[in-house]
Amino acid sequence: MAVQLAASQPSPESIMGSWGGDRLHLTIDENGGRIEMDCASGTIAGPLKVIERGIFNATGTFEPHRPGPQRADAVPPSGTAQYAGTIKDGSMTLSILPAGASAAQVFHLSKSAAAKLVRCL
Repeated sequence: MAVQLAASQPSPESIMGSWGGDRLHLTIDENGGRIEMDCASGTIAGPLKVIERGIFNATGTFEPHRPGPQRADAVPPSGTAQYAGTIKDGSMTLSILPAGASAAQVFHLSKSAAAKLVRCL
C-alpha cells in the first residue's frame, strides 16, 4: 500500500480521495497528491507518508498561474514546494511553502468537501 501510516493512524482509505476547503482542492492517491488553487496548482511527490499524530511532510511542485489567456509556447514558472500538515478525524491542516516564499500559506480542508475556486481574474 503506497500511503504509509503509523500503526495508530487512520487507514490509508480514509486519507486517499478528495479534500476541499476555501480556495483549495486536494486529491490524494497512491502516487501522491494533486493541488488546485485559485491561481496556482501543484503536486505532492510520491506516496504521502503520515506519521505519529497524523503529521506529514512532503516535497513537490508548485506552479503559480496568471490571469487571462496563456501562450501555448510559454513555459510555466513552476518550482518546488514543501507541503506539511496534520490529518485528524476527517480534517486536514495543510501548509504550503513554495521555494523562495517568505511564509507558508495555511489551509483547512475537510474530507470529501467541495472546494470553491475563483480562478485568476
